[in-house]
Amino acid sequence: MPSFETEGTLVKIFPTSVKSERFQLREFVLNVEEGNYPQEIIFQFTQDDCDRLDKFKEGEKVKVSSWVRGKKWQRSPQDEPRWFNSLAARSIDHSDPMMNDMNQDTGSNDNPFAGDIPPPTEDTSSSMGDDDLPF
Repeated sequence: MPSFETEGTLVKIFPTSVKSERFQLREFVLNVEEGNYPQEIIFQFTQDDCDRLDKFKEGEKVKVSSWVRGKKWQRSPQDEPRWFNSLAARSIDHSDPMMNDMNQDTGSNDNPFAGDIPPPTEDTSSSMGDDDLPF
């Protein structure tokens, strides 16, 4: 699965949105100042990872690692299909190492990949209603 990593400033952290009894997501917007034209990019955490944003505040500088995901969506077989992309966040850390140290759990973990989230595998298309978008 393609991945994407960047650093920027948190512009907006949205509350967790429950889409169905089996699916929830939490989005956040990052202002990325690369090149001449800064970009505001939206990312999302899903399921149990939505609470990863609880220790962050708007205005903080962070590093985000995510997977680039794409999905075809078609309301009915007669409709023209549409495709959507999303950035499924797998980790978020403060850009300032001092902030990371202050927010670390006191427990020890020797696994350097423990903070990474495995790629999502659940297909949530069966839980969508007729008017629901696939994200």
